[in-house]
Amino acid sequence: MKREIPLEPDITEVPVLVAGAGPAGLMTALTLAAHGVECLLVERRTTAASLPRATVLTTRTMELLRGFGLEAEVSAGGPDVDWTLLESETLARSAAGRIVPVGLPTREQSALLSPTAPACVPQDALEPLLLEHLRGLDGVYVETGREVTDVVLRPGEVHATVRAVGGSSARRVAARYLVAADGPRSVVRAALGLELRGPDDLMRGVAAVFRAPLWDLVGERRHGIYTVTTPGAEGTFLPAGPDDRWGYGSSWRPGHDRPLATDPAAVEERIRRGIGLAGLDVRLLRSGAFSAGAQLADRFRRGNAFLVGDAAHRVTPRGGTGLNMAMHDGHDLGWRLGFVLRGLAAHALLDRYEAERRPVAAHNAERSADPLGSRRDPSDELHADLAGRIPHVWLGGAGRRRSTLDMLGTELTLFTGPDAAPWRQAADRPSAGPVAVHVLDELPARALGIGRDGALLVRPDALPVALWRHRPEAGALERAVRRLAAGAPLAARPSGGAVAGGA
Repeated sequence: MKREIPLEPDITEVPVLVAGAGPAGLMTALTLAAHGVECLLVERRTTAASLPRATVLTTRTMELLRGFGLEAEVSAGGPDVDWTLLESETLARSAAGRIVPVGLPTREQSALLSPTAPACVPQDALEPLLLEHLRGLDGVYVETGREVTDVVLRPGEVHATVRAVGGSSARRVAARYLVAADGPRSVVRAALGLELRGPDDLMRGVAAVFRAPLWDLVGERRHGIYTVTTPGAEGTFLPAGPDDRWGYGSSWRPGHDRPLATDPAAVEERIRRGIGLAGLDVRLLRSGAFSAGAQLADRFRRGNAFLVGDAAHRVTPRGGTGLNMAMHDGHDLGWRLGFVLRGLAAHALLDRYEAERRPVAAHNAERSADPLGSRRDPSDELHADLAGRIPHVWLGGAGRRRSTLDMLGTELTLFTGPDAAPWRQAADRPSAGPVAVHVLDELPARALGIGRDGALLVRPDALPVALWRHRPEAGALERAVRRLAAGAPLAARPSGGAVAGGA
């Protein structure tokens, strides 16, 4: 039976308080749990998300989920598609359409880049799965129907008011660290005096969720995105589940284009015209208007409070980067908090969170502001998704293969060439800290840039810390670990792989 947090009369103490159980908050809690750090996750909703919202999980997102043992379970929540865009006059005429790359690797490219591949999974399938998984983990305490309404920064900690949504009961929570994962209208961000900067009304549109037998219509042409160009029905169709639930969206630029009608009857008519097949059974489940912008917060941190996901940055739907950035934020901050709270690193390690995440957010915000931001070659976008992680190399024989990415855990990982004895001795010294050593055969070692007597030190998030092509002088490993623990910038960044040519 899940134990409750021990309550004092007016205050609860917890190492990390996470406000919001969307993708960013869920990933933060997952990562903290893996590091053995207790956290309290509060979410204002009492039921899971009921809209598909985002549907793409990128290569790196699936690698992170694979690391938690959730790859197969997550993938089962959506259809098997190729992550390209099919453009045609109508869905009924998809056989005459053309395929356009959307910045994600194809199946063939993914097989070379990663042990996994991008997936098409709606957000309302992903979030309940992750939340249910979290509820079974020790050290994670989930409270729904609760929200953070006030924040006070104290030396070395944060005090927050946690209130029942729609009620008057509230209590004070004292946490070493607070993670604001409470969305684009973040109460925590406002309480910290931080604001989003940038255009907040770049696009407006109508969005809908409906059911119709479209898989039978498109046949073997299974893509993550379908765009139709018929006048009066221009828009995008998105698979939104393993069955025939679909999303539809059409947008306009404020001040440039004529606004679209947003009433359900008009939206359903656009959908039918976009499908292009009279008499097809279409059942509209939900529709409404939306607006989107491309913004970044002034800062991603104030004191011991941090912003992740939409609280830190806001993007339009173009490119499908919002959910994925949120999950990458949560993992990046989570392992850093884990190292600091486990006594493996200085508080300064947390300074690198914004330094490393802001450039990715800025890139994706700029992409999402581009009217053609969804149409990108994978070779132009993989660097933002993989963010400099080490290359994927298969290790072992058939039936027992593991990727270099599968070897990473909550410690630092040291990959060595076959002549590994000096490295094992160095890693065994207490001053090296927790370092897991993996000895590679010569060919896999070469693929990582390592000579027979070289080594590569890797963080839990798969980013390289230091690369020694050959055996270095004594004490090199300890110095690299100390630099990381002190929050020094990365010194070595071997390429995580690239796709040559177009999709």
